[in-house]
Amino acid sequence: MIIIQHISASALHDLVTIISAIIILGFISTRLTKLKELTDGSVYEIGYLIIMGLLSLTISYFNKSANGESLWAPFLEMFRMLSVILILTYIATKSKSFQAIVKGETSHKIIIWQIIICSILGILASYFTMDINGVPANSRGLIVMISSMLGGPYVGIPVGIISGLWRYSMGGPTALPCAIATIIAGIVGSLIYVWNGGKFLRSYKAALLMLLYSGFDMFLIMVLSPHPDGIIIANSLYAPMTFGAVLGMLLFTMFLGEKKEEAKISDELKQTIEDNTDKISVNTDIIDINTDRIIEMSQELKEYKDKVDKLEQELSDIKNKL
Repeated sequence: MIIIQHISASALHDLVTIISAIIILGFISTRLTKLKELTDGSVYEIGYLIIMGLLSLTISYFNKSANGESLWAPFLEMFRMLSVILILTYIATKSKSFQAIVKGETSHKIIIWQIIICSILGILASYFTMDINGVPANSRGLIVMISSMLGGPYVGIPVGIISGLWRYSMGGPTALPCAIATIIAGIVGSLIYVWNGGKFLRSYKAALLMLLYSGFDMFLIMVLSPHPDGIIIANSLYAPMTFGAVLGMLLFTMFLGEKKEEAKISDELKQTIEDNTDKISVNTDIIDINTDRIIEMSQELKEYKDKVDKLEQELSDIKNKL
């Protein structure tokens, strides 16, 4: 208890984000082996170079390297913050409602649970932030966009409104533009869900969407924030927030693809079991029919045997009389 009391909030925040970043790097690393099977190996090697580069930059950051801190600190901090949000999202995907949506199933109960889970993630994203020139940067838009493209308008729009209003209630110079951008993310993602037939966008399209959304978000900040602060804030936030939004979407689409593959395999296995169960049931019926026929034949044979025995007895009696 004494040790826990002496741990400051900032130290606990750093510990959680570092552990989450390591988990995300491990997740990327283990998935890159599939690229080696699908490509000539160049993408696989480049992926590992990127991971090693991120690790090197992280080490440089924590060693307080002068150049590294000034140039890469916002991106590294965004990556660490994004890692926490993605870990929380990963935990949320273990829920039955998420797994049902991945399989294309829907109901009032599933929709309500998705709204609750995604709204909590959107609200948490407003608190798990990084500070850039006194302005908080976060991945709230990413969470809302994912929830709307995954669950459609019945999920995305309520999540966007709840997360947006919560952000507005927190105040600050960017409260209004960030709240509006969050609500619009829910609407845009929902429209894409409808236009794309309920299917989640492919990775490169989803990444492009987040790139455009980040630009629109910065535009709102410039227009709706007090001048000239809006331009300064947008200039500071654009690069790290775009980096976090695009990277986060790419990682989520990678994870979602695996979840869909697992669901497909599970459904195929379930169908195979059902087919085999039906075959077993049919074969059992055939066996039952044949068993009944065998019993009938056995009974007939017994009757014939009794008749033969009776005839033999009669024949014996006739011989004795003669």
